[in-house]
Amino acid sequence: MDIFEKLKKATSFIPFKDQLRPLYQPILEKVKFNHVNKNFNTNGAEVLVEASKILNDIKVFHWLEFGTLLGIVRDGELIKHDFDLDLGVFIDDYNPIIKDAFIDAGFEYKHGFTTADQTEREETFVLNGVAIDLFYFTKVKSKMWCHIFAMQENKERIIRQINTSHSGFKQVVFHNHHFQIPADDIGRLKDTYGEEYAIPLKGWHTPRDAYNSEIINKEVIYL
Repeated sequence: MDIFEKLKKATSFIPFKDQLRPLYQPILEKVKFNHVNKNFNTNGAEVLVEASKILNDIKVFHWLEFGTLLGIVRDGELIKHDFDLDLGVFIDDYNPIIKDAFIDAGFEYKHGFTTADQTEREETFVLNGVAIDLFYFTKVKSKMWCHIFAMQENKERIIRQINTSHSGFKQVVFHNHHFQIPADDIGRLKDTYGEEYAIPLKGWHTPRDAYNSEIINKEVIYL
């Protein structure tokens, strides 16, 4: 249980807590973000390298995605105001050994989601306070897509499909480690972030704001 869950439990008895929540919730969220962001900036690069080594060891092809890809391509580093890491994996390469390998390496399994037909999947692991999301992509010819199991304000999750082009991969070096990224990295970023991908924007939320995002109507199954 992290410090914020302990705080919620410790204050659960406070009278009128629900009525007071609109007053203190923004402050609590900001404190939580600052804490997570500090861990990200301190440990993010090392966690990213460690995750990639794990997947290499079990021979699971993967690449940098979403905000992690954006930071490396645009800035040459992880985005300073980010709070998690993103990797892409092909759904055809899914194997339960992935979860076991991360746990054996010291990662905590935070959560995972799928659907009844298991054609959509997302998993999150945490190490040293840094979360890394694995997004599982389906590839058909020059197209590929994945699914983000996005949290709504009511704490329920919906599934958003992210559609993009596929033109193979190339390598980049970050922290003395070779990573795969989409061969057409700029085109990939423009698919999600638009022509303004080169302009740093705070408050961007990919499931909601991505240009190539659409809601699909399927039941979320918690793993």
